Amino acid sequence: MKHKKLVAWGMAMALAAGLLSGCGGKSNDSGSGTNTDTSQSTDAGTQDTSDAETSADTQEAAGDAADAGEKPYDGVELTFWMQSYGSDPSIQRAALDKVTADFKEKTGITVNYAINDWSSANQKLTLACTGGEAPDVGDVFFTKSFALMSSDDAGLMVINDVVEDMGGEETWLAAGKDEACVDGDWYGVPWRFDTRVLMYNLEDFEKAGITKVPETWDELIEVAQKLTETDANGNITHAGLAWNSDMGRYDQAWFSMLAQCGGTMMNEDFTEFTFDSEEGKKSLQFLADCINKYNICNNSLDASYSALTEFMSGNVSMLFGATGENKNDVINAAPQMDGKVASAPLPTATGTERNAIAFSAPIGIFKTTQNPEAAKEWVKYFCSEEVQLYMSQQLSILNSNVKVMQDPYFTEDEWLSAFSETALNSQSGDMPLTTWSQLDAWPDGPIPNMCAKVVDGQDIDTAIAECLEKMKAIGY
Repeated sequence: MKHKKLVAWGMAMALAAGLLSGCGGKSNDSGSGTNTDTSQSTDAGTQDTSDAETSADTQEAAGDAADAGEKPYDGVELTFWMQSYGSDPSIQRAALDKVTADFKEKTGITVNYAINDWSSANQKLTLACTGGEAPDVGDVFFTKSFALMSSDDAGLMVINDVVEDMGGEETWLAAGKDEACVDGDWYGVPWRFDTRVLMYNLEDFEKAGITKVPETWDELIEVAQKLTETDANGNITHAGLAWNSDMGRYDQAWFSMLAQCGGTMMNEDFTEFTFDSEEGKKSLQFLADCINKYNICNNSLDASYSALTEFMSGNVSMLFGATGENKNDVINAAPQMDGKVASAPLPTATGTERNAIAFSAPIGIFKTTQNPEAAKEWVKYFCSEEVQLYMSQQLSILNSNVKVMQDPYFTEDEWLSAFSETALNSQSGDMPLTTWSQLDAWPDGPIPNMCAKVVDGQDIDTAIAECLEKMKAIGY
Protein backbone atom coordinates (compact mmCIF):
# COMPACT_ATOMS: atom_id res chain seq x y z
CA MET A 1 0.00 0.00 0.00
CA LYS A 2 1.55 3.20 -1.09
CA HIS A 3 0.42 5.16 1.96
CA LYS A 4 0.05 2.69 4.59
CA LYS A 5 2.96 0.48 4.72
CA LEU A 6 4.73 3.57 5.80
CA VAL A 7 7.58 1.74 7.44
CA ALA A 8 9.08 1.04 4.02
CA TRP A 9 10.34 4.60 3.78
CA GLY A 10 10.36 5.86 7.39
CA MET A 11 13.40 8.05 8.12
CA ALA A 12 15.90 7.15 10.80
CA MET A 13 15.59 9.21 13.95
CA ALA A 14 19.15 10.45 13.65
CA LEU A 15 18.32 12.19 10.40
CA ALA A 16 15.89 14.50 12.14
CA ALA A 17 18.60 16.15 14.20
CA GLY A 18 20.65 16.94 11.13
CA LEU A 19 17.69 18.52 9.40
CA LEU A 20 16.91 20.91 12.23
CA SER A 21 19.75 23.24 11.41
CA GLY A 22 17.92 24.39 8.31
CA CYS A 23 14.40 24.80 9.73
CA GLY A 24 12.65 28.09 10.23
CA GLY A 25 9.83 29.26 12.40
CA LYS A 26 6.17 28.55 11.88
CA SER A 27 4.60 30.30 8.93
CA ASN A 28 1.22 30.31 7.29
CA ASP A 29 0.76 31.91 3.92
CA SER A 30 -2.05 29.72 2.73
CA GLY A 31 -5.45 30.86 1.59
CA SER A 32 -8.75 29.73 2.96
CA GLY A 33 -9.66 26.22 1.98
CA THR A 34 -6.91 25.91 -0.62
CA ASN A 35 -4.22 23.33 -1.24
CA THR A 36 -0.91 25.11 -0.71
CA ASP A 37 1.45 22.21 -1.45
CA THR A 38 3.64 23.37 -4.32
CA SER A 39 4.99 19.85 -4.88
CA GLN A 40 1.74 18.86 -6.57
CA SER A 41 1.43 20.23 -10.07
CA THR A 42 -1.88 18.60 -11.03
CA ASP A 43 -4.46 21.25 -11.86
CA ALA A 44 -7.52 21.34 -9.65
CA GLY A 45 -10.51 19.61 -11.18
CA THR A 46 -14.11 19.07 -10.29
CA GLN A 47 -15.55 15.88 -8.91
CA ASP A 48 -18.83 14.17 -9.55
CA THR A 49 -20.84 15.98 -6.90
CA SER A 50 -23.87 13.71 -6.79
CA ASP A 51 -22.46 11.36 -4.15
CA ALA A 52 -20.52 14.16 -2.47
CA GLU A 53 -23.61 16.31 -1.98
CA THR A 54 -25.65 13.37 -0.76
CA SER A 55 -23.04 12.54 1.87
CA ALA A 56 -22.31 16.15 2.74
CA ASP A 57 -25.97 16.87 3.33
CA THR A 58 -25.78 14.55 6.32
CA GLN A 59 -22.86 16.42 7.88
CA GLU A 60 -24.32 18.02 10.97
CA ALA A 61 -21.55 16.97 13.32
CA ALA A 62 -20.06 20.22 14.58
CA GLY A 63 -20.08 18.87 18.17
CA ASP A 64 -19.79 21.72 20.62
CA ALA A 65 -18.11 24.03 18.12
CA ALA A 66 -20.83 26.65 18.29
CA ASP A 67 -23.97 27.39 20.24
CA ALA A 68 -27.14 28.00 18.27
CA GLY A 69 -26.75 31.17 16.23
CA GLU A 70 -23.27 31.89 17.62
CA LYS A 71 -19.77 31.50 16.20
CA PRO A 72 -17.43 31.76 19.19
CA TYR A 73 -14.30 31.38 17.04
CA ASP A 74 -15.31 33.76 14.26
CA GLY A 75 -12.18 35.01 12.50
CA VAL A 76 -9.83 32.31 13.82
CA GLU A 77 -7.59 30.65 11.23
CA LEU A 78 -6.00 27.18 11.47
CA THR A 79 -3.45 25.38 9.31
CA PHE A 80 -4.11 21.71 8.56
CA TRP A 81 -1.56 19.36 6.99
CA MET A 82 -2.74 16.21 5.28
CA GLN A 83 -1.07 13.60 3.09
CA SER A 84 -2.32 12.87 -0.44
CA TYR A 85 -4.91 10.12 -0.92
CA GLY A 86 -6.64 8.59 -3.89
CA SER A 87 -5.69 8.52 -7.55
CA ASP A 88 -7.17 11.93 -8.42
CA PRO A 89 -5.83 14.91 -6.40
CA SER A 90 -8.74 17.09 -7.49
CA ILE A 91 -11.18 14.85 -5.62
CA GLN A 92 -9.29 15.27 -2.35
CA ARG A 93 -9.16 19.02 -2.80
CA ALA A 94 -12.86 19.19 -3.58
CA ALA A 95 -13.68 17.13 -0.50
CA LEU A 96 -11.52 19.32 1.72
CA ASP A 97 -13.02 22.46 0.20
CA LYS A 98 -16.45 21.12 1.12
CA VAL A 99 -15.73 20.15 4.73
CA THR A 100 -13.67 23.26 5.51
CA ALA A 101 -16.43 25.48 4.09
CA ASP A 102 -19.08 23.65 6.12
CA PHE A 103 -16.92 23.92 9.24
CA LYS A 104 -16.42 27.65 8.72
CA GLU A 105 -20.16 28.14 8.27
CA LYS A 106 -20.80 26.38 11.58
CA THR A 107 -17.97 27.83 13.66
CA GLY A 108 -16.47 30.84 11.92
CA ILE A 109 -13.08 29.07 11.82
CA THR A 110 -11.11 29.18 8.57
CA VAL A 111 -9.07 26.04 7.95
CA ASN A 112 -6.21 26.52 5.48
CA TYR A 113 -5.09 23.10 4.32
CA ALA A 114 -1.94 21.86 2.64
CA ILE A 115 -1.65 18.44 1.01
CA ASN A 116 1.84 17.05 1.52
CA ASP A 117 3.50 14.51 -0.68
CA TRP A 118 4.24 11.19 1.03
CA SER A 119 7.92 11.42 0.11
CA SER A 120 8.33 14.52 2.27
CA ALA A 121 5.72 13.89 4.97
CA ASN A 122 8.01 12.15 7.46
CA GLN A 123 10.61 14.93 7.22
CA LYS A 124 7.99 17.68 7.57
CA LEU A 125 6.38 16.05 10.61
CA THR A 126 9.76 15.35 12.20
CA LEU A 127 10.67 19.02 11.92
CA ALA A 128 7.25 20.06 13.18
CA CYS A 129 7.77 17.96 16.32
CA THR A 130 11.28 19.25 16.97
CA GLY A 131 10.89 23.00 16.65
CA GLY A 132 10.47 23.64 12.94
CA GLU A 133 7.52 24.88 10.96
CA ALA A 134 4.36 23.20 12.22
CA PRO A 135 0.65 23.25 11.41
CA ASP A 136 -2.05 23.66 14.02
CA VAL A 137 -3.42 20.23 13.16
CA GLY A 138 -1.83 17.42 11.19
CA ASP A 139 -2.38 14.00 9.64
CA VAL A 140 0.16 11.95 11.62
CA PHE A 141 1.71 8.47 11.63
CA PHE A 142 4.44 6.75 13.67
CA THR A 143 2.75 8.43 16.60
CA LYS A 144 4.95 7.03 19.34
CA SER A 145 8.08 8.23 17.56
CA PHE A 146 6.68 11.72 17.13
CA ALA A 147 5.33 11.83 20.69
CA LEU A 148 8.71 10.87 22.14
CA MET A 149 10.62 13.39 20.04
CA SER A 150 8.22 16.16 21.12
CA SER A 151 9.33 18.66 23.76
CA ASP A 152 7.55 20.94 26.22
CA ASP A 153 7.29 23.60 23.53
CA ALA A 154 6.90 21.66 20.27
CA GLY A 155 5.42 18.45 18.97
CA LEU A 156 2.18 16.60 19.53
CA MET A 157 -0.29 17.67 22.19
CA VAL A 158 -2.04 15.19 24.48
CA ILE A 159 -5.76 15.37 23.67
CA ASN A 160 -7.37 12.92 26.08
CA ASP A 161 -10.25 15.38 26.52
CA VAL A 162 -11.06 15.30 22.81
CA VAL A 163 -11.13 11.51 22.82
CA GLU A 164 -13.50 11.49 25.79
CA ASP A 165 -15.74 14.08 24.12
CA MET A 166 -15.96 11.79 21.10
CA GLY A 167 -17.06 8.75 23.08
CA GLY A 168 -13.85 7.24 24.44
CA GLU A 169 -11.61 4.49 23.10
CA GLU A 170 -14.48 2.18 22.13
CA THR A 171 -15.30 4.62 19.33
CA TRP A 172 -12.38 3.27 17.26
CA LEU A 173 -11.05 -0.07 16.12
CA ALA A 174 -8.22 -1.58 18.18
CA ALA A 175 -5.54 -0.72 15.62
CA GLY A 176 -6.62 2.91 15.89
CA LYS A 177 -5.99 3.00 19.61
CA ASP A 178 -2.66 1.23 19.22
CA GLU A 179 -1.51 3.94 16.82
CA ALA A 180 -2.93 7.01 18.57
CA CYS A 181 -2.50 6.16 22.26
CA VAL A 182 0.99 6.18 23.79
CA ASP A 183 1.53 5.09 27.40
CA GLY A 184 -2.10 5.82 28.23
CA ASP A 185 -2.24 9.25 26.59
CA TRP A 186 -3.91 10.05 23.28
CA TYR A 187 -1.87 12.12 20.83
CA GLY A 188 -4.49 12.09 18.12
CA VAL A 189 -7.90 10.87 17.02
CA PRO A 190 -7.73 7.80 14.73
CA TRP A 191 -9.11 8.28 11.25
CA ARG A 192 -7.81 6.40 8.19
CA PHE A 193 -7.47 2.62 8.40
CA ASP A 194 -5.96 -0.13 6.32
CA THR A 195 -6.22 -3.89 6.38
CA ARG A 196 -5.77 -6.76 3.93
CA VAL A 197 -8.06 -9.27 2.20
CA LEU A 198 -7.96 -12.04 -0.40
CA MET A 199 -8.59 -10.82 -3.96
CA TYR A 200 -9.57 -13.55 -6.40
CA ASN A 201 -10.54 -14.02 -10.02
CA LEU A 202 -14.17 -15.15 -10.23
CA GLU A 203 -13.75 -16.48 -13.76
CA ASP A 204 -10.81 -18.67 -12.73
CA PHE A 205 -12.83 -20.06 -9.83
CA GLU A 206 -15.76 -20.88 -12.11
CA LYS A 207 -13.57 -22.57 -14.70
CA ALA A 208 -11.97 -24.74 -12.01
CA GLY A 209 -15.34 -25.60 -10.48
CA ILE A 210 -14.47 -23.92 -7.18
CA THR A 211 -17.61 -22.75 -5.38
CA LYS A 212 -16.23 -21.90 -1.94
CA VAL A 213 -13.63 -19.30 -1.04
CA PRO A 214 -10.92 -20.85 1.20
CA GLU A 215 -11.26 -20.08 4.90
CA THR A 216 -8.31 -22.09 6.25
CA TRP A 217 -4.71 -22.51 5.17
CA ASP A 218 -5.36 -26.11 4.11
CA GLU A 219 -8.26 -24.96 1.94
CA LEU A 220 -6.10 -22.18 0.48
CA ILE A 221 -3.44 -24.70 -0.54
CA GLU A 222 -6.04 -27.07 -2.02
CA VAL A 223 -7.75 -24.33 -4.03
CA ALA A 224 -4.45 -22.85 -5.20
CA GLN A 225 -3.25 -26.28 -6.36
CA LYS A 226 -6.38 -26.61 -8.54
CA LEU A 227 -5.73 -23.19 -10.05
CA THR A 228 -1.97 -23.50 -10.59
CA GLU A 229 -0.59 -24.56 -13.97
CA THR A 230 3.02 -25.61 -14.63
CA ASP A 231 5.15 -26.56 -17.60
CA ALA A 232 6.95 -29.86 -18.16
CA ASN A 233 9.78 -28.74 -15.87
CA GLY A 234 7.47 -27.80 -13.03
CA ASN A 235 7.79 -24.08 -13.59
CA ILE A 236 4.63 -22.13 -12.81
CA THR A 237 2.92 -20.72 -15.88
CA HIS A 238 -0.24 -19.69 -14.02
CA ALA A 239 -0.04 -19.21 -10.26
CA GLY A 240 -2.95 -20.09 -8.05
CA LEU A 241 -1.67 -17.69 -5.40
CA ALA A 242 0.60 -14.66 -5.05
CA TRP A 243 1.70 -12.65 -2.04
CA ASN A 244 0.92 -8.96 -2.50
CA SER A 245 4.49 -8.25 -1.43
CA ASP A 246 6.71 -7.49 -4.36
CA MET A 247 10.49 -7.64 -4.73
CA GLY A 248 10.78 -10.17 -1.93
CA ARG A 249 8.99 -7.98 0.62
CA TYR A 250 7.64 -11.07 2.35
CA ASP A 251 7.39 -9.46 5.78
CA GLN A 252 4.15 -7.71 4.88
CA ALA A 253 2.46 -11.01 4.02
CA TRP A 254 4.06 -12.77 6.99
CA PHE A 255 2.65 -10.28 9.50
CA SER A 256 -0.85 -11.42 8.52
CA MET A 257 0.16 -15.09 8.62
CA LEU A 258 1.46 -14.62 12.15
CA ALA A 259 -1.93 -13.29 13.21
CA GLN A 260 -3.67 -16.07 11.29
CA CYS A 261 -2.16 -18.77 13.48
CA GLY A 262 -2.67 -16.93 16.76
CA GLY A 263 0.77 -15.36 17.06
CA THR A 264 1.79 -11.82 17.90
CA MET A 265 4.77 -9.69 17.00
CA MET A 266 5.20 -8.26 20.52
CA ASN A 267 3.77 -8.58 24.00
CA GLU A 268 0.87 -6.36 25.12
CA ASP A 269 3.02 -3.52 26.46
CA PHE A 270 5.34 -3.58 23.41
CA THR A 271 8.48 -4.26 25.41
CA GLU A 272 9.43 -7.68 24.02
CA PHE A 273 9.22 -9.45 20.66
CA THR A 274 7.26 -12.69 20.85
CA PHE A 275 7.49 -14.27 17.38
CA ASP A 276 10.17 -16.74 18.52
CA SER A 277 7.27 -19.03 19.29
CA GLU A 278 5.45 -22.04 17.92
CA GLU A 279 3.12 -19.67 16.06
CA GLY A 280 5.98 -17.61 14.68
CA LYS A 281 7.74 -20.68 13.33
CA LYS A 282 4.51 -22.12 11.93
CA SER A 283 3.74 -18.91 10.05
CA LEU A 284 7.24 -18.67 8.56
CA GLN A 285 7.05 -22.32 7.52
CA PHE A 286 3.72 -21.68 5.76
CA LEU A 287 5.20 -18.68 3.96
CA ALA A 288 8.08 -20.80 2.64
CA ASP A 289 6.07 -23.95 1.91
CA CYS A 290 3.60 -22.25 -0.41
CA ILE A 291 6.56 -21.33 -2.63
CA ASN A 292 9.01 -24.19 -2.18
CA LYS A 293 6.90 -27.20 -1.20
CA TYR A 294 3.45 -26.77 -2.72
CA ASN A 295 4.63 -24.79 -5.78
CA ILE A 296 1.48 -22.66 -5.85
CA CYS A 297 3.17 -19.28 -5.47
CA ASN A 298 6.10 -17.76 -7.37
CA ASN A 299 9.27 -16.71 -5.63
CA SER A 300 9.10 -12.94 -6.06
CA LEU A 301 12.66 -11.93 -5.19
CA ASP A 302 13.03 -10.58 -8.72
CA ALA A 303 12.78 -6.79 -8.38
CA SER A 304 10.68 -6.61 -11.55
CA TYR A 305 7.95 -8.89 -10.19
CA SER A 306 4.59 -7.27 -9.42
CA ALA A 307 1.89 -9.52 -8.00
CA LEU A 308 -0.85 -7.01 -8.82
CA THR A 309 0.32 -6.73 -12.43
CA GLU A 310 0.36 -10.52 -12.71
CA PHE A 311 -3.19 -10.64 -11.35
CA MET A 312 -4.31 -7.98 -13.86
CA SER A 313 -2.71 -9.97 -16.66
CA GLY A 314 -4.62 -13.10 -15.74
CA ASN A 315 -1.49 -14.96 -14.60
CA VAL A 316 -2.53 -15.20 -10.93
CA SER A 317 -5.88 -16.35 -9.56
CA MET A 318 -5.64 -15.25 -5.90
CA LEU A 319 -3.82 -12.27 -4.41
CA PHE A 320 -3.04 -12.65 -0.70
CA GLY A 321 -3.04 -9.25 1.02
CA ALA A 322 -5.04 -6.99 -1.33
CA THR A 323 -5.69 -3.43 -0.17
CA GLY A 324 -8.86 -1.39 -0.43
CA GLU A 325 -7.59 0.43 -3.52
CA ASN A 326 -6.54 -2.66 -5.46
CA LYS A 327 -9.87 -3.30 -7.19
CA ASN A 328 -9.87 0.20 -8.67
CA ASP A 329 -6.20 -0.27 -9.60
CA VAL A 330 -7.10 -3.43 -11.50
CA ILE A 331 -10.18 -2.06 -13.27
CA ASN A 332 -8.45 1.18 -14.24
CA ALA A 333 -5.41 -0.59 -15.69
CA ALA A 334 -7.17 -3.71 -16.99
CA PRO A 335 -10.82 -2.93 -17.78
CA GLN A 336 -11.24 -6.44 -19.15
CA MET A 337 -11.13 -7.60 -15.51
CA ASP A 338 -14.32 -5.72 -14.62
CA GLY A 339 -16.82 -8.19 -13.21
CA LYS A 340 -14.14 -10.78 -12.50
CA VAL A 341 -12.69 -9.33 -9.28
CA ALA A 342 -13.97 -10.39 -5.86
CA SER A 343 -12.77 -10.23 -2.27
CA ALA A 344 -13.00 -12.27 0.92
CA PRO A 345 -11.36 -12.23 4.36
CA LEU A 346 -7.95 -13.86 4.30
CA PRO A 347 -7.99 -17.51 5.38
CA THR A 348 -6.51 -18.41 8.75
CA ALA A 349 -4.69 -21.49 10.04
CA THR A 350 -7.85 -23.19 11.29
CA GLY A 351 -10.57 -20.69 10.39
CA THR A 352 -10.92 -19.31 13.93
CA GLU A 353 -8.00 -16.89 14.29
CA ARG A 354 -7.65 -13.24 13.27
CA ASN A 355 -7.77 -12.69 9.54
CA ALA A 356 -5.11 -10.04 9.06
CA ILE A 357 -3.10 -7.16 10.39
CA ALA A 358 -4.36 -3.59 10.31
CA PHE A 359 -2.90 -0.09 10.30
CA SER A 360 -4.30 3.22 11.40
CA ALA A 361 -3.24 6.84 11.75
CA PRO A 362 -4.51 9.78 13.81
CA ILE A 363 -5.22 13.46 13.40
CA GLY A 364 -3.10 15.31 15.98
CA ILE A 365 -2.76 18.83 17.34
CA PHE A 366 0.61 20.55 17.65
CA LYS A 367 1.68 22.33 20.82
CA THR A 368 2.71 25.41 18.86
CA THR A 369 -0.86 26.21 17.85
CA GLN A 370 -2.06 29.64 19.01
CA ASN A 371 -5.67 28.41 19.05
CA PRO A 372 -5.79 25.05 20.84
CA GLU A 373 -9.52 25.10 21.55
CA ALA A 374 -10.37 25.94 17.95
CA ALA A 375 -7.97 23.19 16.83
CA LYS A 376 -9.82 20.71 19.03
CA GLU A 377 -13.10 21.70 17.44
CA TRP A 378 -11.66 21.06 13.99
CA VAL A 379 -10.38 17.63 15.06
CA LYS A 380 -13.77 16.71 16.51
CA TYR A 381 -15.54 17.88 13.38
CA PHE A 382 -13.15 16.31 10.87
CA CYS A 383 -13.10 13.01 12.79
CA SER A 384 -16.86 12.87 13.34
CA GLU A 385 -18.77 9.90 11.92
CA GLU A 386 -20.51 11.93 9.22
CA VAL A 387 -17.40 13.66 7.93
CA GLN A 388 -15.29 10.51 8.13
CA LEU A 389 -17.84 8.52 6.14
CA TYR A 390 -17.86 11.29 3.54
CA MET A 391 -14.06 11.40 3.34
CA SER A 392 -13.88 7.61 3.13
CA GLN A 393 -16.25 7.64 0.18
CA GLN A 394 -14.46 10.45 -1.60
CA LEU A 395 -10.91 9.17 -1.05
CA SER A 396 -11.70 5.44 -1.35
CA ILE A 397 -10.05 4.61 1.97
CA LEU A 398 -11.09 2.63 5.03
CA ASN A 399 -11.79 4.19 8.42
CA SER A 400 -10.84 3.62 12.06
CA ASN A 401 -14.26 4.57 13.44
CA VAL A 402 -16.27 1.46 14.34
CA LYS A 403 -19.61 2.94 13.30
CA VAL A 404 -18.25 4.28 10.04
CA MET A 405 -17.02 0.82 9.07
CA GLN A 406 -20.46 -0.59 9.98
CA ASP A 407 -22.20 1.77 7.57
CA PRO A 408 -23.98 0.10 4.61
CA TYR A 409 -21.48 1.83 2.32
CA PHE A 410 -18.95 -0.71 3.59
CA THR A 411 -21.05 -3.65 4.79
CA GLU A 412 -23.33 -3.96 1.75
CA ASP A 413 -20.73 -3.43 -0.96
CA GLU A 414 -19.54 -6.65 -2.61
CA TRP A 415 -15.92 -5.52 -2.56
CA LEU A 416 -15.72 -3.48 0.65
CA SER A 417 -17.69 -5.87 2.88
CA ALA A 418 -14.64 -8.13 3.22
CA PHE A 419 -12.67 -5.17 4.57
CA SER A 420 -15.47 -4.26 6.98
CA GLU A 421 -15.50 -7.83 8.31
CA THR A 422 -11.71 -8.03 8.52
CA ALA A 423 -11.45 -4.68 10.29
CA LEU A 424 -13.29 -6.18 13.25
CA ASN A 425 -11.06 -9.28 13.28
CA SER A 426 -7.53 -7.96 12.84
CA GLN A 427 -4.56 -6.98 14.96
CA SER A 428 -2.11 -4.10 14.71
CA GLY A 429 0.61 -4.26 12.08
CA ASP A 430 3.08 -1.47 12.75
CA MET A 431 4.58 -1.63 16.22
CA PRO A 432 4.58 1.63 18.24
CA LEU A 433 8.37 1.78 18.53
CA THR A 434 10.67 4.68 17.76
CA THR A 435 12.94 2.34 15.77
CA TRP A 436 10.23 0.38 13.97
CA SER A 437 11.10 1.97 10.62
CA GLN A 438 14.62 0.55 11.00
CA LEU A 439 13.59 -2.86 12.31
CA ASP A 440 11.25 -3.39 9.36
CA ALA A 441 13.20 -1.42 6.74
CA TRP A 442 13.28 -3.03 3.31
CA PRO A 443 15.37 -4.73 2.06
CA ASP A 444 18.02 -5.06 4.76
CA GLY A 445 16.04 -4.52 7.95
CA PRO A 446 16.10 -7.51 10.32
CA ILE A 447 12.47 -8.57 9.73
CA PRO A 448 12.34 -8.47 5.90
CA ASN A 449 15.77 -10.07 5.81
CA MET A 450 14.61 -12.91 8.06
CA CYS A 451 11.57 -13.65 5.87
CA ALA A 452 13.63 -13.64 2.68
CA LYS A 453 16.17 -16.02 4.20
CA VAL A 454 13.44 -18.46 5.28
CA VAL A 455 11.95 -18.44 1.78
CA ASP A 456 15.43 -19.13 0.42
CA GLY A 457 15.70 -22.20 2.63
CA GLN A 458 17.53 -21.07 5.78
CA ASP A 459 16.68 -22.90 8.99
CA ILE A 460 13.82 -21.05 10.69
CA ASP A 461 15.27 -21.17 14.21
CA THR A 462 18.55 -19.76 12.93
CA ALA A 463 16.80 -17.03 10.94
CA ILE A 464 14.73 -15.96 13.95
CA ALA A 465 17.76 -15.92 16.24
CA GLU A 466 19.73 -13.78 13.80
CA CYS A 467 16.80 -11.41 13.40
CA LEU A 468 16.37 -10.94 17.16
CA GLU A 469 20.08 -10.30 17.59
CA LYS A 470 20.06 -7.61 14.89
CA MET A 471 16.95 -6.03 16.42
CA LYS A 472 18.61 -5.94 19.82
CA ALA A 473 21.60 -4.15 18.30
CA ILE A 474 19.33 -1.49 16.78
CA GLY A 475 17.32 -1.15 19.96
CA TYR A 476 13.61 -0.74 20.66
